[in-house]
Amino acid sequence: MSNRLTDPTDWTSLLSPSSRKQLSEIGKLAEMCTPPDNFDSIGDFSLKSLIADRSLARKTAEPEPMDGSGLTGGQGFLSIERIVQSVDYIDRFVNMLEEEHCRKFSVEDKSALISNTIIHLLLFESCSRFVAKGAPGVEDLKQYILQLPVCTSHLTQKISDVFEIYLQKPPSIIEYSVLKAYIVTTAESTALSNALNESLSLARETLSELLFKVIKYSRNKSSLSSANNLSATLHFIYESRNLATSIRQSQQPAYLRQNSPKNAAFHNILVDIINPEVSDLLLTTANCRKASIAIPPPPLPPSLPADSAPLFHFSPPSLSPHQQYQDYSMPSTSSTFITHGPPPDTSFTAPYRPNSLASFPRLPLQMTKSIEEFLRPNGIGSEEINKPLDKNWADGFRLTPVFNKDIVTQFFPELSNHQQF
Repeated sequence: MSNRLTDPTDWTSLLSPSSRKQLSEIGKLAEMCTPPDNFDSIGDFSLKSLIADRSLARKTAEPEPMDGSGLTGGQGFLSIERIVQSVDYIDRFVNMLEEEHCRKFSVEDKSALISNTIIHLLLFESCSRFVAKGAPGVEDLKQYILQLPVCTSHLTQKISDVFEIYLQKPPSIIEYSVLKAYIVTTAESTALSNALNESLSLARETLSELLFKVIKYSRNKSSLSSANNLSATLHFIYESRNLATSIRQSQQPAYLRQNSPKNAAFHNILVDIINPEVSDLLLTTANCRKASIAIPPPPLPPSLPADSAPLFHFSPPSLSPHQQYQDYSMPSTSSTFITHGPPPDTSFTAPYRPNSLASFPRLPLQMTKSIEEFLRPNGIGSEEINKPLDKNWADGFRLTPVFNKDIVTQFFPELSNHQQF
């Protein structure tokens, strides 16, 4: 890509300087640090620890272009090699946003963004590798996904549908690099901070415009044809996003936080990706509510029929005039939970409701001091403070500004001959 961008006779010369710069920066995102020869050092890492470790590794090592080693057939869909490469890519993309918008994003934001988009990235890379085989590639993709701990027939049917959409209009190499960056911007907004959501939204709009120009100029198509091609490409992106969400949800029973096996390499990283920590108060409250609804209510005793069970644990106050409830009685709600001991007194006594405010004690509505007394300076009486100010009230104060008569005359000529002026 870098060689094509330096050629003035190439189609990229039709792009604006800002678009060429952005296309060049996206091409550089494919560069990554040399992956470690063995991953034993990160076996017990969490996702946040892996982000910090890879950020440090990129600062201390020379970047090398990605040669496609993360797409070899011998690696599983969730292999640690592919995960490390995707973590590097997303982290470099976030660093590009930080430089562009002059802001810093927390490691929590990066972790949430990675866990929300990494399955989508891995799926997109897998589809791009198997699409070279044509229609038979869908069976290879299914066998590749079947290596996951949990895979259902419904999931494999979705894979076939998404692969068929991708097979209709596969992207070129440069379009692939733009789409890969676009996928990172499609994360759910509820899992990220407002600052990162704003930056991703702006980047998504810019990448959509850039992708349209790349399709138009590289394929030498009209604007209408380019728009149709862009629409089909984005349709695949959002269909594959739904498939990635289904894959992630299907693997959650296999990667629970409560049942973390001991001495399982990279298990913490996979748990943070599949079952990330939820810090959304609304989601947490909804989960607690579902758990409370799942608990069955205590059974009613035989002496209390279901029809006469009270709806409330309290009696709301009545707004009607005072009445005598001599013949009214209701069962006590405490009998629902008491099975032993003498029966409670179920007689109802109407509360006392006065007809006037005379029976209530008087409230201390009178202030001890007035506002004037609080604001009055010491040594000044009430008569003196209410007198109008004299004309020379500001004489002697050093804070009074000194005005130049000639300058004021220029702005207010009608006051130039005034005695007080």
